Amino acid sequence: MSLEQFRLKKGFSHKALAKFLGLSGTSPESTVCRWCIGDRIPRPKYMDLIKNKTKGAVKPASFYA
Repeated sequence: MSLEQFRLKKGFSHKALAKFLGLSGTSPESTVCRWCIGDRIPRPKYMDLIKNKTKGAVKPASFYA
């Protein structure tokens, strides 16, 4: 499952997904949006975070499909 599919399944906005993942910073919702639409690939530490927070539903391989 992709991060975007997970977001839609849970009914999260990009902002809510960023909060769910525990991201902080200047605009974490923009970062999450870029990950969801495929403009950016998360760094390995964020891939691990995403995998853990989604209980394995979103795997690192889904960012390379």
